[in-house]
Amino acid sequence: MKGTRRITIEPRPDALGGGWNLRFLEDETEVGGGVFPLGEYLASTTQEQEARRLAYEDAMQEAWSWLETITVRA
Repeated sequence: MKGTRRITIEPRPDALGGGWNLRFLEDETEVGGGVFPLGEYLASTTQEQEARRLAYEDAMQEAWSWLETITVRA
């Protein structure tokens, strides 16, 4: 039987660059993830809300990619 796999996407503190923190979890143990700070997204838009949305979308895309690899391996 496979363990429980899930993702979390949580906001990062502004002091660390804002954006999102993505974590991949297997049986509640972190096995990977990524950081999506606002800086690189603010370079492409002048609106912070739009930058947050773009960063979140990239985090979600990365999460889906990870979940797809699990399905392929199963």
